[in-house]
Amino acid sequence: MKPFRRSLSALILGCALVATGCSGRYLITTTSGAKIVTANKPRLVQSKYVYKDGSGQVVEISSMRVRVIEPYSKKAAGRTLSRPELQ
Repeated sequence: MKPFRRSLSALILGCALVATGCSGRYLITTTSGAKIVTANKPRLVQSKYVYKDGSGQVVEISSMRVRVIEPYSKKAAGRTLSRPELQ
């Protein structure tokens, strides 16, 4: 019975790690220097990046306005965060 419990707990832990890795925040830096924190990983759809903001709203930003997309960290975010203009 103990080997079964170990494998079950390892499976649950593995699923939890995978689930938390998929829901991370990302930082978008625009060409103007503005920094936007997203609630999920932005996806490129027809030359626009689509993501969810902090309140769960779906937002689009033109790929021409995006300089860099990176995993969120306080160091990368710095002090200048802004909301994007809806396009």
